[in-house]
Amino acid sequence: MNIFGTKIDITKINKEDWFDFEKQFLKQVSLTVLGFAFVSLVLNVLMKFNEALFTVPLVAMAIFSIVYFMTSYDFHILFAKWLFIITALVVINLVWYYNYGSHGPWFFLLILLYSYLIFMMSGKQLFLLSMALVLNVMALFFYEYTHPGILGDYPNDTMRLFDFYTAILMSGITAYVLMSLAKNSYLTQYQKAKTADKLKSAFLANMSHEIRTPLNAIVGFSNLLADGTIKDEEKEQYVSIINSSNETLLQLIDDILDVSMIEANQMKINKINFSVNELLLNLQRTYSPILKEKKKDAVQLKLHHPGESYWITSDQIRINQVLVNLLNNAIKFTTEGSIEIGFEPEGDRLKFYVKDTGIGIEEAHIAHLFDRFYKIEDNNRKLYRGTGIGLYLSKKIVEMLGGQIQVASVFGEGSVFSFYIPAEELTIVPDKAEHKSEKEQKPVEFSHNAVVLLAEDDRSSSIYFKKVMEDLNIHVLQAFDGLEALKLFSENRDISLVLLDIRLPGLSGLEILKEMKKTSPELPVIAQTAFAMAGDEEKYLALGFDDYIAKPVKKDILIKKLQRFILK
Repeated sequence: MNIFGTKIDITKINKEDWFDFEKQFLKQVSLTVLGFAFVSLVLNVLMKFNEALFTVPLVAMAIFSIVYFMTSYDFHILFAKWLFIITALVVINLVWYYNYGSHGPWFFLLILLYSYLIFMMSGKQLFLLSMALVLNVMALFFYEYTHPGILGDYPNDTMRLFDFYTAILMSGITAYVLMSLAKNSYLTQYQKAKTADKLKSAFLANMSHEIRTPLNAIVGFSNLLADGTIKDEEKEQYVSIINSSNETLLQLIDDILDVSMIEANQMKINKINFSVNELLLNLQRTYSPILKEKKKDAVQLKLHHPGESYWITSDQIRINQVLVNLLNNAIKFTTEGSIEIGFEPEGDRLKFYVKDTGIGIEEAHIAHLFDRFYKIEDNNRKLYRGTGIGLYLSKKIVEMLGGQIQVASVFGEGSVFSFYIPAEELTIVPDKAEHKSEKEQKPVEFSHNAVVLLAEDDRSSSIYFKKVMEDLNIHVLQAFDGLEALKLFSENRDISLVLLDIRLPGLSGLEILKEMKKTSPELPVIAQTAFAMAGDEEKYLALGFDDYIAKPVKKDILIKKLQRFILK
């Protein structure tokens, strides 16, 4: 199966699901074997078998009781599994020896053990244990073949009948337990698959709506602006709507791509040292005007953080992404009152939270809130837009950061979403030492003779880049294919910077980069591409580019990139 060009093995079982199945299976089987050991003990007493056959069931009952309690309390499940297997194998060999070898029912126990192994093992482990059982049986056969009569036989037919038919009965009970476990596991997975299929269908239908809604605004208001008949005050409003719809659509696409990367195990965590206080301050500056526009002062955005400045090493972009998802949800479901974002230290972790006075969440929804494609619908009150992947994505990101996320809510009163992440390399700086980003920034000034070679084959993108740079008094040389880019480079040695598309007709961006760096190794070259996946930035920087920018490119981001290399 391929998702966005990434191959995914759909037969691979989730580790958590496998662990849960293994635990439940081992718990049921150890309880069943405990019953068998007790029945064997009673039977051995009644039939007055060898004294060793009293000791073996007693020891087995003790060990299998330990296995049962370990699995019941999630205590070293792997150790419990191997303890069960080794004990069962030892017990079978002892029963063979003390219960008349091939004259007794030990082979029933061997078949039962192998049935357990098929359920509990797979791959190399199952193969090696199968070989061990084969060798075990061969050794027993060889011993009994070369020492006929040494193991003895039943004193009478009555004892033999009781022993064999009891073994048959216990085998039937075991088969019932095993098949019941398999059936229940299958039905559980089948139900999950049916539920996932319904959620996916609802997601796809909802996705069409979520994509078309901002597109409708972008296309509709762009057409109105193109008419040239609208008033200036209307123009400002329409441009604002288009920009907002662009952001919504871009966020939606980013979320879909992130989910696909997470499920393909392709998402990477890039840790840097950053100020947590500054991260939250930036969110407040960004969302205060958004909240004012959407809620008309009916909802206040509050910020809470310690007096000192907290610096940690983690993935700043991903933490910001989770907080943005939680903030967007809070804004969506809060019509009056307040929304509070903040963080506080808790031992060796930081707790981030978003608290609102919105509609709250009913108890029935909380258990599924972080499931993929799950979306709360209430058509009787109001239709809330959304895709059902924001909270799922947030949970996965937090877990990748080594933390956990949770929610507490009172229906009708509000909700608190909080998540914890490790406070790696925590540094606490007094507030007065904090960098004050509120200071007015001076206008950006570029060198009056700055020249940028723009290699871009998409005409609309090229027009956009050229307009932004010419407004900054930067002279732009345009190339629409690879060969033209190299020609302009060779004819203009005063180029200050190259903005280079990765995929160009004629020559690729990588081929052009190599040629340029041969003669001008100090010339800054920025890679720009629409193929923006996790790890791409590191990949292109390693290949020799001086910086990287992913489409769609915002004006302020482009200016910051240019600032690095051609400031006055």
